[in-house]
Amino acid sequence: MDKNFSDHKSISDKLALWCLCVDNKNLSSLPDIFAPDIEWDYGGGTADIGLENVINRIKTHLLEDSFCGATQHSLSNTRIDIDGDNAESHAYFCAAHAGTGEFEGKTLVQWGIYHDFWQRTESGWRINKRNYTITISDGPLEIVYANVPMTMWKEDDKRNLSSE
Repeated sequence: MDKNFSDHKSISDKLALWCLCVDNKNLSSLPDIFAPDIEWDYGGGTADIGLENVINRIKTHLLEDSFCGATQHSLSNTRIDIDGDNAESHAYFCAAHAGTGEFEGKTLVQWGIYHDFWQRTESGWRINKRNYTITISDGPLEIVYANVPMTMWKEDDKRNLSSE
């Protein structure tokens, strides 16, 4: 198999695995996708450093005490540029989050872009930096952002619902 094609497929497969992990609410494969020292920039001045912090944020928003039930994360218009052992990808996402509890019957849908920087490791490709941009949100933000500790978001970030 052509090495360039193999690299593209490997990175595409990891992006698809990301969607499966969050949709199945099984985060055990995240170390196969992200570097341990991942830098994840959520925009709005909020960022996490380290996979443990990223996993904690995902659990807070999609599991634990959230109002988030079933989710569907889909990717499109994926572009991958590879330069030796480094790569950069852009993928549009659409993420639908079904509400639970007081948000039963409501859905938060968000569209945006994952802009990822990858590095080839001995264990395969890993994302070491992600810029996460939400371009459109439709529905109650509380489905994923309510019950989140105020310290998880910068004070002026619109996702920090505790600042309202």
